[in-house]
Parts: sequence; structure tokens; C-alpha cells
Amino acid sequence: MRRISALLAIAAFFVLCAGNAYAASAGLDVDSIVFNADERQDIMGPMDAQEGDGRWDASFSLSVSGAQAIKKMSLRNEENGNSWSTNPSGNTGLLLVKDTNGKVLNGSGRLPVIPVLFGADFKLYINDAPSAIRKDSKFVVKVELIDGKEVYGETFVKAIRQPGTQKTPSEEGITSFEALGYSDNDFAGLSEKLAADGKNDFQFAISFQFSDTTVSGIRITAWTRSNKTEWDTIEKNNVPIIIAVDRSDRIANKTDGTVSLRMRGPSSYSLLVQDSGGILSDPDVRAKVSVILSDGRIFERDAVLKWNSGISQHAKDTLTAKYIGRDRYDFVGSSEKLESDLTPDRRIDTTINTSGTVTGIRVKDTRTGRIWDTVAKNRNSLAALTDENGKIINDRDGTLSFQVNGKRDLLLWINEENDASSGPYDITFVLSDGRILEASTAVTGNVIDKKKPERMVRFVSARPAVVNVDMVGKNKKRAANGAKDTSVNIRITGSGTISAMAVVNTAGKGWDTTAGNNGRWLLGIREGTKIMNTPNGKLGLRVNGAKTYQLLMQDNGILAKKNGRLMLYVTWSDGEVTESLLKW
Repeated sequence: MRRISALLAIAAFFVLCAGNAYAASAGLDVDSIVFNADERQDIMGPMDAQEGDGRWDASFSLSVSGAQAIKKMSLRNEENGNSWSTNPSGNTGLLLVKDTNGKVLNGSGRLPVIPVLFGADFKLYINDAPSAIRKDSKFVVKVELIDGKEVYGETFVKAIRQPGTQKTPSEEGITSFEALGYSDNDFAGLSEKLAADGKNDFQFAISFQFSDTTVSGIRITAWTRSNKTEWDTIEKNNVPIIIAVDRSDRIANKTDGTVSLRMRGPSSYSLLVQDSGGILSDPDVRAKVSVILSDGRIFERDAVLKWNSGISQHAKDTLTAKYIGRDRYDFVGSSEKLESDLTPDRRIDTTINTSGTVTGIRVKDTRTGRIWDTVAKNRNSLAALTDENGKIINDRDGTLSFQVNGKRDLLLWINEENDASSGPYDITFVLSDGRILEASTAVTGNVIDKKKPERMVRFVSARPAVVNVDMVGKNKKRAANGAKDTSVNIRITGSGTISAMAVVNTAGKGWDTTAGNNGRWLLGIREGTKIMNTPNGKLGLRVNGAKTYQLLMQDNGILAKKNGRLMLYVTWSDGEVTESLLKW
């Protein structure tokens, strides 16, 4: 009893010395509990922490903060009532606990008293994941403290399919595989890891249709009569890497180059490789892709060579614009929504000639500075886009994402009240791979190709997601803390040096790159596999054009919530601040 009292006394002392962030009395909170869906380990049997039983175990990551001592943990599946405990008895299964060093804390079957000062992270394991999670379930963790109090956390877990219980539908597989030519990206080199080499990558586009599975490996083979080259996502086989990029411009590879792509319905990715030998430029080349699933199945498909039909990623990327004036249609008003205001819109005819996915459009009146765009919730009026027949391309929230393969005529619609003070207009089309096409209604038929784009920033992730890296912790140090980071991806366009970034919620709490202790944790900035922060967390990031960055954070309880709202502030060295809002 004296030992326990001493632990609590020490914990309370540290709490009092920690300032306002921990000004409450000694206590403990569950910051987050997350199911590790990609982890496949068999380390225990039903009541044995030492030996596997041939069935992989379910893994959860638990983070707590505060100052207290833990005497017991338990986990309950609210769907079926099954429960697991660090001190099992009766029908309760064993809940195995590991610390951040991988050490089993209750190998003897009982959990010793664990003192916590400021915070701690644990791995929780339960036996036989497919049997434990047969249906979509809510799991609740209970942490019992030495003073008799209890704290709780919960997470939602999708059902795990039982082996051999579901046949593969005949329509499942690779629905398309296209070779698009050389891109403007440089993510892939000749090694097996993410590494730019100063050369543009070759781009393939692949689409899948799987009901519920995981792609664990991809190989692309290209050959001519005299040559053959391969790329893949398999580690340590001396074959150059394939970089997989999802529809939100996020690199899907893990740090070792491998992939684990979860498939639930239609999915599409860009696959980037480095064609150092030039085989993909050969007019006689043929190529195919092989996809390996986690259950051992293999699917293959031959590539459709798009550049041989005149649609090349390195074709003439052009945009032209012509101001027509007031027309008979009314798609938009002064808001950010598709809605009529009973006033005919102004029409701008555009022609784009490229190959890729357009993800954003902006119209700027060069005389007044007014802006219309397709970015949600940034207070600019909406620019509507239609095809030649008047079919609206924008989504309901005004945003858009559509494919272009070659030359296409499109109509832009804006709500401009005053003809006398309108125009000329600068038109900007933003593509998913970072390219920016610009034109002006002041110069009919010409493309503005030397003009520097204005500074913009936008979230390209739909919501925060846990990633398989550990580069930041619950402080301002650029260092691992034994728990996986949570990330969002952003796209920054412009020219200049970024001196700081901050991601905050409505209360101003969150993460930033300043060195001082202001109550926020470190915001890690990563480009590819390289962390861009200095050792003390500060930032001096040079941008010239458009780049995608990954923001890394330790979850403080905000990011794992079902719904949330984050504001990103990007501060440039000249004092300008660029903002973007993420809601999920």
C-alpha cells in the first residue's frame, strides 16, 4: 500500500509542476483507442499469451494521458457482449497488453500496477480476430485506476470476413489499366523506396472492383522483342518501386515501399514508375499489371497504351478562354451553392486540351479582384461548369473532379452583376497531379504559361487517417513516441517560403510548427519520405509551383472522432497567411 501511495504522490507532483495543461487533480483520460486493421499477428491462444493458435489476433492501440496508476484493463464488444480482461476469469477472455517497447505486461495472466506520468501508449490484443469481430461492432475499453475510478474509450470496427465464407463474385477484378505517358510528378526512382531522382515518372491508371479485400502487392511488366523491365511494391527484391497514389493525391505506399490497399467497391489509383531505360517510350512496347490480394488470389490485365492514340500526359497542355457575356441560363448566385437567383449568369467558353483529372477551377476578375471558384466553404462565389449541352459537372457542394482525355469544350458560369466593370478574367484549371493550366479572356486563343500562380492551399484528404509512421509525439519534439501518427494531405500552390503552419480546431487547440510551448503539439510536415521540419520543429519550406505534403500529428482525441472540423493556416515569410477548412 505504501508503494501505491508513493506512486500517486509522485504523479500528483508532476501534474502540479506541468502548468495549466495538467492543472486538474491527479486523474487519467483515454485519448483514443484505434483498431489496427492492417496488423496480422498470431501471438496468443484463447488463454495463452505465449503461443499462437494459427489464427491472427485483433490489435488495438490505446493512448491515455494524465497522472495516475492503472490496475486493470478490459475490452468489450457491444455487438455480441463478449469481453476480454487483463485479469480474466469465468467466460472473460485474455486481454494481452504490450508497452511501446513491445514488452508483454501481463504475461503471467495478471496486470501489475502501471504508473502513468503525463501519458502512455499501449497495444491491446485479443485472440482470433475473425471470430471476435464477425459483425460491425462498437468496442469499449475500460481502464480501472488504483483509486477505484474508471475511464472509458470506444471505437467502431468493421466486420472481419470469415475465411472461406464468401465466394469471389465473377465481376470482381481489375476493371481498367491504362498507360498515360510521362507525368509531371517525380516520386519514383530506381530504388525500392520512395525517392525522387530528378526525372519525371511514367504514369499508369488502374481501377478495381472488389467487394471486400486488400491489395497487398502490385507488379508491372513491360516488354518489347528485345527488352523486358519490371517494377513492383515488394520489398528487398532489387526491383524498382511502383508508387501508388489514390484519388485524393495521397501516396498509399508504406515507408518500405510496400502497399496494403483496402478495397470496398470501386477504387482507382495512379501508378508511377521511373522508366530509366526508355522502354515505355518504345512504340512496340506491351505492358501488363499483376495484382496480389491478401488472400493469395492474383489478377492480371494488359495495358491500354493511351499515348499511341494521341492522348499523352506530356501532350500539349493548353487552355483557352473567351468571355461571351450574359446568357439565358441561371445556375449560380452569389453564394457557394448551385442555386438560382433569377438573374442570367455570365458565360465564359473554355477549351482544355490535356490528359488528367481536373480537381479545381478559379475565375478572377483582373479589374475588381473578385474571385469565383469550385472550392467549398472559402467564401468565394461558386463558378459552375457545364458541358456543351448544359449538363452540370460540379458536385452538389460545388466542388468537382472529372477526367479529361484530349481536347474538350467546357462552359463556365459566374454571377457577375455589373457589365461595365467586369473583366477581363483570368481562368485557372488545377489538375490532380499538380499541373496548373491558365488562360485569360483578354488574350483570345493564347495560354498564359509564364504567369506565376497565386498562393493557394487545400486539403486533399477527406478526413484524418492513422498511418504506419511514427515521427511526432505529444510535445514539440521531432521524435517518435511509440504510437502511430495521424495524417492529412494538403496541396500548396504558389511561390515563396513557408515559415510556419498550424492546424487547429474551433477552440484554437491543435498542432503547429512553432518552437515555443504554446499548448499545441508538433505538426510534422513530410514530402515523400522526408520530414521537412528542423530538429526543433520549425519550418522553412521553399515552394515554387504546386506540391503535396503530408501533415503528421499525434491524435489528441479530435482526429479520431466521427465528425470534426479543422482549420489550416499557412504563414509565408512575407507575412501572407493562406487558409483552408476541412470538415468530415
